[in-house]
Amino acid sequence: MSPGRVCLSCSIFRREIQALQAAGRFSLPVDYLSSMLHMNPGLLEARLRIALEAVQGGDRDVVLVYGDCCGHMEAFAAGPGTARTEGLNCCEIVLGRETYRKLRREGAFFLMPEWTLAWKRVFEGQLGLLGPCAKAFMQEMHTRLIYLDTGVLPVPHRELEEAGAYMGLPVEILPVSLEPLRASLELAAGRTRHD
Repeated sequence: MSPGRVCLSCSIFRREIQALQAAGRFSLPVDYLSSMLHMNPGLLEARLRIALEAVQGGDRDVVLVYGDCCGHMEAFAAGPGTARTEGLNCCEIVLGRETYRKLRREGAFFLMPEWTLAWKRVFEGQLGLLGPCAKAFMQEMHTRLIYLDTGVLPVPHRELEEAGAYMGLPVEILPVSLEPLRASLELAAGRTRHD
């Protein structure tokens, strides 16, 4: 990969990308934006636009490590020398398309490691899902919680137990390989070259 490439990534992938870099399996530098920006897609879009313009102003190719997380993500990815990882969201990027869609059809609600540590702040503080309403909403939409264990952090058993009880759903821990993420990063990096 050329030294003129950089990644702009959601922080939800920070530990996983750092693990790939430490293992010598991914070499691009990465700038991260907070995953909490997803709670406000307009703000995410504004911050991403600023970050993207700063990088492109340096005439570097850019890999956006994001799903379809805000209104103009496709337009961001269509710029010269810019490409985005494939996948609807972070869970699909980590799991791969087929596995993600199969589990979604089964009613899974996914928890990535970073968000699992902040689940209560997200559900109560950001989404306003409280008490019986949270349980009723989640049980209507989902059959279980699946923690995507990427192996980069210890499994947060206490937080998972609390989240499962709060939402009234069973919890499953699914070990996942970092290979789909690495492959998605490499594929996007290969599409960034200016024509």
